[in-house]
Amino acid sequence: MQQTRGRPRSFDRDEALRLAMQVFWNKGYEGTTMADLTAAIGVKAPSLYAAFGDKNALFREAIDFYSATTAIGPINALKEGKGMREDLHNMLQTSVALYADPANGKGCMVVVSAINCAPENAAHAEEMTARRQKKRQELLKRFRKAQEQNELSADADIDGLADFYTAVLHGLSLSARDGVSCERLANTICHAMKALDAVLIAPKKKRVAQ
Repeated sequence: MQQTRGRPRSFDRDEALRLAMQVFWNKGYEGTTMADLTAAIGVKAPSLYAAFGDKNALFREAIDFYSATTAIGPINALKEGKGMREDLHNMLQTSVALYADPANGKGCMVVVSAINCAPENAAHAEEMTARRQKKRQELLKRFRKAQEQNELSADADIDGLADFYTAVLHGLSLSARDGVSCERLANTICHAMKALDAVLIAPKKKRVAQ
């Protein structure tokens, strides 16, 4: 009976993407070689090319995989609907847990994997910029909703808040990359929350019947 050529049945595409994601996350796009990827995934180069194409295509898929799986936690926390302060606090805490987890690459993959790329790789840097802007839009959307629901004062600068907390997230990512402890990162969150507290409207207390 003639054997069929191609990838072995045991090839797990999602697991291969997860492993590729870890390599790109740790070494960055330009610091990663195909040899790094084949070693991490445990396949020969022809199998990797057959499954994903070239390194460019594999990086794009790995970033999509990161966004859809590993990085979804902080965004979900922001959308939980537990109140503006609790949702934002949970998002920041979940982000720190992600950035500092030794099982992952340090920091946020979208922040650290494609910065200062060579001109021929500029498309990857531009894609990461677009993804970072998308996170800012999620923050802006949540602040706008909170303002509409009278959780934030009417004159609160929600664009400025979105910019500020985007910068906080980027700073937490790079600090985690530099090995700053979880305790110090948590303390940074405490200070960052004061910016929100300044524009939060305290919930009115229900009057107790006499």
